[in-house]
Amino acid sequence: MTELGISKTQAILYLASLKHGILSVLELSKITKINRQQIYEEAEKLVDLGIYEITRRQRRKYIAANPAKLVKVGKKKIEETEEILTKLSTILPQFEALSTPKKNKVIVKYFEGLPKIREAYEEELETSKNTEVLSFAGSIDDVFEFFPESYWDKWNKKFIKQNSKSRMLVHNSDTARETAEYDKQYKRETRWLHNFPLKVNIDVFNNTVLVASFYDEIAIWIESHMLAQSYRIMFNTLWELAKPFK
Repeated sequence: MTELGISKTQAILYLASLKHGILSVLELSKITKINRQQIYEEAEKLVDLGIYEITRRQRRKYIAANPAKLVKVGKKKIEETEEILTKLSTILPQFEALSTPKKNKVIVKYFEGLPKIREAYEEELETSKNTEVLSFAGSIDDVFEFFPESYWDKWNKKFIKQNSKSRMLVHNSDTARETAEYDKQYKRETRWLHNFPLKVNIDVFNNTVLVASFYDEIAIWIESHMLAQSYRIMFNTLWELAKPFK
């Protein structure tokens, strides 16, 4: 009930009435040990929600409405949330314009712990729509040790739905070769290099560089036009030297 936005006190009153039937404020107070003034206030809120009904206007007594009405409360909450989200979507571009960093401004964010690294990759999904991601993936075997292939499968499915694509540089291994077999499915191109077993994963997209060290359990998110541009130059230089899997 509390997940529907109903307070703990309101839930206690509703359940007491559901169990005992029609009750006055005094009777509710004796059963629940809640003071009468609070009951007056909370009971009227339950009436407004539609899950409490009044049996008298003078010296009011309350009765719990059919529990099925709780579903209506939930649906109303969903409708209100959807309305808020609709309004938010219309003003979101204004918020984004306010938060857009200047070209020469650098923003650095840290994500500590593997769950937080996952959050960093979820944020990458949100901010890499309709663009290309360049990934210094290095050792795919090391990556899978921390985040299994099933995680990346779900991530990549979300990635391609937003009209994004990627290129990935990896260390030559059987695991990397098997991963490259899914390139076409994930709008990705993979090339390999000898002696390239990076222990960190570096993604470059828009003006952002995301560096994730799974062994250290930390990710660093850097928004910098110059840094992203420099990493792109490094990536493209290595890309020309790298070889596609056959």
